[in-house]
Amino acid sequence: MAQWVQLQMLDSKYLEQVDQLYDDSFPMDIRQYLSRWIESIDWDTVASQDYLATVRFHELLAQLDDQHSRFALENNFLQQHNFRKIKRNLQDRFQEDSLHMAMIISRNLKEEQKILANAKDSVGTVSAMVVEKQKLDNKVKEMRNIVQIIDQNLKNLEDQQDEYDFQFNTLKNRENDVNGMTPKELEAEKLVIMKMCLELKAKRHVRFLIHSFMIGLITDLISEELPEWKQLQQIACIGGPPNACVDQLQDCRYHGTATTVASTSGSGWNLKFVKSSKSPPDTSVFCPEL
Repeated sequence: MAQWVQLQMLDSKYLEQVDQLYDDSFPMDIRQYLSRWIESIDWDTVASQDYLATVRFHELLAQLDDQHSRFALENNFLQQHNFRKIKRNLQDRFQEDSLHMAMIISRNLKEEQKILANAKDSVGTVSAMVVEKQKLDNKVKEMRNIVQIIDQNLKNLEDQQDEYDFQFNTLKNRENDVNGMTPKELEAEKLVIMKMCLELKAKRHVRFLIHSFMIGLITDLISEELPEWKQLQQIACIGGPPNACVDQLQDCRYHGTATTVASTSGSGWNLKFVKSSKSPPDTSVFCPEL
């Protein structure tokens, strides 16, 4: 694809850089309408040989005449006027110094190549950022799914704790009731209470392990993403593409007996715990001896 065509496909910020390359000394109209001819010539070589520069200068004037004729066939009066003026200005500026014109064209073509290279690098950086953000989104999504499961298990645990408290208190009342349960029935009820107690302890232990796992997962996630995020923010400060890949980390929470919050403070990250509005069940469970 022609270099000039590639340039016209860039974002506006790069087109502004292209616009700064061209002025009245060498208008962009020439670059636009004679782009194929301009890009077919080795202007670095032309800019180093005075005789060759003179030849190319007169070829350029001939190209302008041909383009003027095409405008005449199209009845494009405005562009006919513009190209007559452009030709006169070029003759005034470069008739005696065609080498200077060759140097301008050579420089502009090189600057255009730099703009294209910068644009491609920027696209590559943005693409890499999109991939990294998608990875982070997937990790956070997985973490939130785990949190939802933990929340549901916690609610079940609280319900089971209430059931245990009720059964245990009922058992104590029946033990004090002389007309209550027989020793055999009392023993069977104690076995049920003991089983409930052991289940509660086991579930609390599992909840503690998952809670510790979640804290470790959040810490690892922050440690992994933060250094690159800082670097991208520095790049953004000097005109690079903005990056907000860690925004979700600041909203990543674990709603259990406590809430784990990842927050920024100055240049560092902190993990802190905020108590849930609903108090968790008492972790000390009395298991009756048989």
